[in-house]
Amino acid sequence: MFYTGIVLSIVAAHAAVFLILLGHWVAAAGMFPQATRSITEVYETRPLRATLLGIFTYGILVFAVINQKILPGGKGFLVLVWIIALLVALIGSTGLALRIGRNLSSEANLWQQALRGGVMLALVFITPVLGSLFLLHIGLASGFGAFLLAKPWRASTGALPQDVPPPVPAVPSLS
Repeated sequence: MFYTGIVLSIVAAHAAVFLILLGHWVAAAGMFPQATRSITEVYETRPLRATLLGIFTYGILVFAVINQKILPGGKGFLVLVWIIALLVALIGSTGLALRIGRNLSSEANLWQQALRGGVMLALVFITPVLGSLFLLHIGLASGFGAFLLAKPWRASTGALPQDVPPPVPAVPSLS
């Protein structure tokens, strides 16, 4: 009976990580459609460059947070740097989930592509040894690098995304 509790807690932890990753990817695709499209284009054209840049820059940030002597400031500042870097890496890895989702179903909506690709990518990331110890970190680092290469913070002059619905007309007042 002792082992059943341990096994169930491990299964619950993996399910929680799966849902957290999936939720971040679908939310990022919904909130930042232009940015995730440009990040997806980076994964289509320069995936190796994004991965190498991400391993270098994200690795430096992780090393700086772990070795608290490099970055000035208290522990609160280091936690803030860690959270921002992780969010940027998750937004960047949304492009990878969209890339996988586009290959699975090219005719689907953006959120459906993010959901399908995210499910596949999250299943790879939560694989017990290879996924959680190696591929998850490489995927987040490549997402960080793809985010930096896509430069989504620059203002885009393009039109709205194709699958954004038109604005809802105003309801006439009854008074």
